[in-house]
Amino acid sequence: MDYFGYSGLVLKVDLDRGKVESETLSKELIEKFIGGWGINLKLFRDWSKPLVDPLSPENPLILGAGPLVGTAVPGAVKLVATTKSPIADRAGKHFIDCAVAGGKFGPMLKKAGYDHVIITGRASEPVYLSIENKGAEILDASDLWGKMDTYETTDWLLRRHPNAAVISIGKAGEKLVRYGMAIVDRFATLGRFGVGAVMGSKNLKAIAVRGDGGVRIAEPDEFLRWVREWRKDIEKNPILSEWRVLGITAGWAVHSPLVREGVWEYSRWAELYGPERWVEFKCKKRNSACYGCPMSCRVDFCIKDGKYRGLASFTGSYMLPARVGQRLELEDPREAVKLLDICNRAGMCYFTTSQLVNWVTRLYGRGKISKKTTGGEVLERKFDVYLRLFEQVASRSGFGKILADGWYPLARRIGADPDEFEEGTGVFRGCDVIQDARFTRLHPQAFSHFTSPRPHHGGTQSVYTIPNLPLEVLREVDAKDMGLSEEELHRIFGDHRFGRFNVGRYARHAEDRMAVYNSLGVCIVHALWGFLGIKYLNLRWIAKIYSSATGIQTSVDKLKKGGERAFTFWKLLNAEEGFSKEDYRCSEVWLNPRKTPEGECGLMDYYGEIRISRAEVEKLLEEYYEERGWDKKTGLPTLEKLKELGLEENFRVRST
Repeated sequence: MDYFGYSGLVLKVDLDRGKVESETLSKELIEKFIGGWGINLKLFRDWSKPLVDPLSPENPLILGAGPLVGTAVPGAVKLVATTKSPIADRAGKHFIDCAVAGGKFGPMLKKAGYDHVIITGRASEPVYLSIENKGAEILDASDLWGKMDTYETTDWLLRRHPNAAVISIGKAGEKLVRYGMAIVDRFATLGRFGVGAVMGSKNLKAIAVRGDGGVRIAEPDEFLRWVREWRKDIEKNPILSEWRVLGITAGWAVHSPLVREGVWEYSRWAELYGPERWVEFKCKKRNSACYGCPMSCRVDFCIKDGKYRGLASFTGSYMLPARVGQRLELEDPREAVKLLDICNRAGMCYFTTSQLVNWVTRLYGRGKISKKTTGGEVLERKFDVYLRLFEQVASRSGFGKILADGWYPLARRIGADPDEFEEGTGVFRGCDVIQDARFTRLHPQAFSHFTSPRPHHGGTQSVYTIPNLPLEVLREVDAKDMGLSEEELHRIFGDHRFGRFNVGRYARHAEDRMAVYNSLGVCIVHALWGFLGIKYLNLRWIAKIYSSATGIQTSVDKLKKGGERAFTFWKLLNAEEGFSKEDYRCSEVWLNPRKTPEGECGLMDYYGEIRISRAEVEKLLEEYYEERGWDKKTGLPTLEKLKELGLEENFRVRST
């Protein structure tokens, strides 16, 4: 077949044998799973076995870039990494993770001639993988392993492979810190949930890719017409110029309530960490951008005075240190940036590291754990203690060796329960979440923490993550973007038992849309602007763009069905790992009010009108399963649903 939009090749890397080879990407995979995220999941099942240790050679790492990646579509840069997470839930189970990153690695992989990379086995010595123009080599990394952090590794590889895109790990990945991350192109990240540790377990220090090819377009004139119209409309965004300086923090008034934790009064937090403070930290006037993106939301950090003068770090947004600063009660933003830089260079999750440190220092201050438990460490809530613990986690030394294994292994060692950590953000399937729904309210993104195999909000956000939007915006802009029928709209917006709309039913459609976006490789940030009356990333636009790019004529309904098929496949992959309906529940933390300086904050519906109890959550979960056409007793697809999606042969043993 002609591959328009797709490069057409899958690279297979066997680290055990030191061999690389290619195979053709099949038409069947494209038709059923779209690309990127969806095809990754199918490849993972083909190359893995259930219940293997995630840090064993038998756990494959699959990389994928969707059909729009590397084209002129704004924000079409997403690289997906699929593997089993090293993080364990309370019972010791491990979920299948699909981490997504921006940067230029995805587009460069396509230019090098590959849609997907399958990495298996474990190298006998440290190596890195070099991919270039339909070829690859496994090369020695002994000069890197244990000697260079993620930034130094990236610089070293760029000197040897100019203009390449780079994924690298630091000492946290090398030391198998369970929430070790891989850093992409210095400023993007692959996963909070252990991609870096999986690379470390394979003795794989880094991957560099460069290519001189391009992505062939089936109908270039039609394709460019849609893309140009979209790009012109992006420039109408009234906060775009400020966004290019501050990134997501340009919308502080909207976004800051979503990342509150109630430690300080809001006014004090805004004074210490509001947007005007971050202008002082910028290395340059305008932010960095992912490949070909006009949004430029990737911020940098540069400390210009004080003890850490000259420190420069990257990744994420200014909301990261603003969030952790209040969590650890750091009044000086420079200290929060220093802790972020440790995580960036070591390659480990800033949120999980800080939340674990937050937990144990609070327990210590309350006399719940002692120096006997901490190995002699005095865990005062002070920056120098935080600094020492962060470094210990990254190097798996001292008390940090215990923290490096994550929530439930730590809980067993210290005799405490994360579900009793009121100041925490909630732990789902072994992972702390970024956004606490007691502050964000229970919108569809928050609800997906109950239902998504990866307990994270990534990809499901859209206009509804902006608080208190008029109901007509949710219905006429966001819901209709997903191509919902009048019957589906009535089920969601005609049901007022849980507020003005049924968040469980809404979440099902948001998840399927997320699967489409991640499979195509487009950035979710571009989906946020429809409420301003701006053309924005939506399934109607994407269906036209995908059709003209690939020559495969599609519709909103066909794309949604592909997203539903991929999401269902993902759910069943995790069922094979032992995850049942009982594992998809609300954290006890969310069901208990959080005491803040402004009073108690409890779990409420999107509009803050109805208090959501455990009983409401359980009923909403039933409504969610019903909306999906799944068995409400098992929380899994029925055989009829599997037949409808063409998956009955894949998962017959798991059907009901």
